[in-house]
Amino acid sequence: MSVEKQGTHSDVLIIGAGISGLLCATELQRSGKRVCVLDKGRGLGGRMATRRMAGGRLDHGAQFFTVRDAAFQRYVDEWLQAGVIREWFRHSQNDSNAAGHARYCGHSGMTDVAKYLARDLEVHCSEAVVSIVRVEHRWQVKTQVGHTFIADQLVVTAPLPQALDLLDSSALDYAGADLEALRAVRYDRGLATLAILDGASGLPANGHLNLDGPVVNWIADNQLKGISEQVTAVTIHATSQFAAANWEISDAQRGAAMCAAIEPYLDASVREYSCHRWGFTLAVNPWPAPFYANDSLQLMLAGDAFGGARIEGAALSGMAAAQHLLLSASLQ
Repeated sequence: MSVEKQGTHSDVLIIGAGISGLLCATELQRSGKRVCVLDKGRGLGGRMATRRMAGGRLDHGAQFFTVRDAAFQRYVDEWLQAGVIREWFRHSQNDSNAAGHARYCGHSGMTDVAKYLARDLEVHCSEAVVSIVRVEHRWQVKTQVGHTFIADQLVVTAPLPQALDLLDSSALDYAGADLEALRAVRYDRGLATLAILDGASGLPANGHLNLDGPVVNWIADNQLKGISEQVTAVTIHATSQFAAANWEISDAQRGAAMCAAIEPYLDASVREYSCHRWGFTLAVNPWPAPFYANDSLQLMLAGDAFGGARIEGAALSGMAAAQHLLLSASLQ
């Protein structure tokens, strides 16, 4: 992963270093395109996020992914062979096959996939985009730290409301009659509480528990999952209803409420906790196609607003965007 080049010209500039943007970049680079990826965060992967806390290691966004599509399976097989990911568990309920789809996780955390994909890409983190302009049939993207990136084609994989806000700065009619429908795509909010326990959690051996309560819908023991070796560290996900209703209250209030909700399911007590807000989790009414393209402007939108809620959906969206871009370029 390179972070040295600034202001260089690329064939394709991708905004967003989540799974969609990174797989889009990988597909394009493997086809000979010069690609640059920007992300406003310090790390990679979007909601495929892992963090350290009080000696523990926790996946605090997406907890696993499944695979059903053959194109995505080829990448998953590569990651398995490279030791980047492993199977966490299987669950047959609501699955289409009797054995159940494998739930995969990163070997040491969900961000491992993003780090692996980025190793051969030009990726610039901590580059929050502040303006996008079209000059002489090229895109010029300026970031908060004062850098300018130039490209022939632009792919935006940030959450759709953020992507549209960025494109509005271009003063272009980039979506025409589709703009209203694009703006109508909505996301649930998410709230995670990360907790360190004073002993073994007592959760099932596979390390996770789905709940059907008003406050919490998921608990995962990252030690049983195999990524927090020394400390029992649990990830608690709130229901979308609780997250929305408690979005503006203090971490002390909402974190305490979430910890209280899981007490009956644990054999240990919470020693300390921290909260994390996810402004964009699941698109509740995703766009009905895997990407949005304006070929005359050499602009594409992709990501989980197009591919659907699962990580695989976001991945396939980025891959489909790359193939469309390559096809359109070959026809010009």
